Amino acid sequence: MSANEKRLVEALELHRNGKLAAAETLYAAILSDDPDQPDALNLGGLALHALGRRAEALARLERAVARYPEFGDAHANLGAVHRAEGRLDAAATHFEKAIALDPANGFAANNLGLVRLAQGAPLAAIGCFAQARALMPAQPEIVINMSIAYMSMGDFTTALTDLDLLAEAAPKDKRAHFGRGAALLGLGRKKEAVAALERALELDPGYADARAKLDEARGD
Repeated sequence: MSANEKRLVEALELHRNGKLAAAETLYAAILSDDPDQPDALNLGGLALHALGRRAEALARLERAVARYPEFGDAHANLGAVHRAEGRLDAAATHFEKAIALDPANGFAANNLGLVRLAQGAPLAAIGCFAQARALMPAQPEIVINMSIAYMSMGDFTTALTDLDLLAEAAPKDKRAHFGRGAALLGLGRKKEAVAALERALELDPGYADARAKLDEARGD
């Protein structure tokens, strides 16, 4: 095993354990010897993004897709950086590329849905979230995102159906109860909305969005 291969194994272990700064140091060392090492470019870019060093993450991931245009994960990670920077069109382009290269990339599908929602296209967002949900049925975040899209169109009933199931499956997920409260309030069921929002606050007393929505439901 070469020195860079050993570094990569160590970097991956650090990355998996959340030691991102240490992992990034190793990725950078690998790239100093081999500027086009694909995993160091991609995962190093991901680590930089998580560390808030977005300009560096962008440069590293752009190099990854330039050198390896069929690298779907790199496109997905580059899309995430663009989305975080508010460049929605660029983010969508890379998420779409990632999905075209790997239709099983639920991460990219979910993130493309978030982009479409931010672009004011909730129907397109729902299609993306449905694809992501089929690929990653155990991810509550996708249900939350889909419910937000439905509520943005005024379809509180469909949103509530999904959120009821999520709250039953994950009774300690504060987002499920908050979402239920928002959907119930949209349906004019204020008493039930208050109960759902109070439950969200029981789970997280500092949940500012739930507090604001509860005040709205109570008419405060």
